[in-house]
Amino acid sequence: MSASVHEIAQRHGFEYQRVQIRRQRTRWGSCSAKGTISLNVCGMFQEPAVLRYLLIHELSHTRHMNHSRRFWSLVESIEPDYRQLDRELLQGWQRVPGWIFA
Repeated sequence: MSASVHEIAQRHGFEYQRVQIRRQRTRWGSCSAKGTISLNVCGMFQEPAVLRYLLIHELSHTRHMNHSRRFWSLVESIEPDYRQLDRELLQGWQRVPGWIFA
């Protein structure tokens, strides 16, 4: 996942400090004010397009630390189908096997 973050960041001019991958129960990802992108290991169970959307979403927070119109406009400029992908991500917990939380 971190290689994909790097590739998307380079392609679209995002800057971040580091990527950490953790097992989380409630979030797919986050971005700190210092530029740390945290991703949920459960993202590995998502379709590639959904995972790519998640990475774009978190990288967009390096420019807009909110969900303002400007944030969503930036996301849409990179991923026009973000609304559908966001809906799929919200249902993505159904694709995560139970053993991952054991």
